[in-house]
Amino acid sequence: MKIAIVGGGIGGLATALAMTQAGFAVAVYERSAQLLDFGAGITLAPNATRVLYHLGLGEMLEETAVTPPQTEYRHYRTGQVIYRMMTKDFRALYGAPYMRLHRWDLQRAMLTRLAQAAPGALQLGANVEGLESHDSHVTLRFAGGRVETADVVVAADGIRSSMRETLFNPAPPIFAGFVAWRGLVDTTVLPTHLCESAVVFGQGRHINRYLVRRGELLNFIAVAHREQWEAEGWNIPAPMDEFLEEFSDFDEGTRTVISRSVPGQVYKWGLFGRPWLEQWHSGRVVLLGDAAHPMLPFLGQGAANALEDAMILTRCLQTEATPTRAFALYQRTRGPRVRLATEQAAQRGHRYLGEPNADSLKGNEPGPEYAYDAVAGPLG
Repeated sequence: MKIAIVGGGIGGLATALAMTQAGFAVAVYERSAQLLDFGAGITLAPNATRVLYHLGLGEMLEETAVTPPQTEYRHYRTGQVIYRMMTKDFRALYGAPYMRLHRWDLQRAMLTRLAQAAPGALQLGANVEGLESHDSHVTLRFAGGRVETADVVVAADGIRSSMRETLFNPAPPIFAGFVAWRGLVDTTVLPTHLCESAVVFGQGRHINRYLVRRGELLNFIAVAHREQWEAEGWNIPAPMDEFLEEFSDFDEGTRTVISRSVPGQVYKWGLFGRPWLEQWHSGRVVLLGDAAHPMLPFLGQGAANALEDAMILTRCLQTEATPTRAFALYQRTRGPRVRLATEQAAQRGHRYLGEPNADSLKGNEPGPEYAYDAVAGPLG
């Protein structure tokens, strides 16, 4: 069976690795002419790293991953610790570790592994402009007139998926009332006591910072509640004066961190929610990751759910005799879990509104979602 995967992000690459490991022939079509390091951190809980270890990425990820001993939640103005969460032995508890990584380190490990397992599978500059699903195959049409066929197409083309738009014409995105910034700080320019994991929050704003890449960089994501609409995007450069002004009443340590961001590497975007899509497949085409179920970032499970999708979809195609039956099993397996995570992520954004206190952090400890096993858990 030939699988065409549209999108070379985390979800698309994980799908390619899982399906190659299962014996399928894969082609990954990425519209960008090259994959770039846009500078961002990513948190991966055991439900995500379980999949990555199964795909043979564990050793490469361990070279740069950071696991903090603790995370402190602090008052935005005073910096006083409100709540301290110690890092547990997640490998002992759940059979897989908790990792914080530079996103490019993860993507580079996946690219390296794919080049070893399926040389030539990744095709850059391959912009899919349309597709047609037939009884026995799918025709893909590319910019420039090129045409390819596949037995199955997996659309992993992200939160603004053109495949989702083409197939389902979903309701438009809804501004969630938050604006986000992200950036990196070289830890050599910071005092040692600021090179740590901390969430500083209050009055509708919070900044989550943590170490990545062996502790050489400090990643941060900052969020502020807003009424007006902002552009949606991942790589929109942010004016530093506006960013610093937004958080000018935060404690001195936090202001120091964000003021020393790598020049030109701070980005801003609006956070948007999307109505739940009841069905993720049409004919021989199926959606995966953010293309199927976009999720606000407050739960830290967006990438994890894309990795779970990749593993479950692969197992369903191995198990069922036809793509239609495999897609139905995939939807039954993933739908309830992902919908709950999507709703929880939306709700968690509101815990940072108002005056910060320990009560607003109730339920913040990791729960059963970390135990989810996409590699060997039940289907359906």
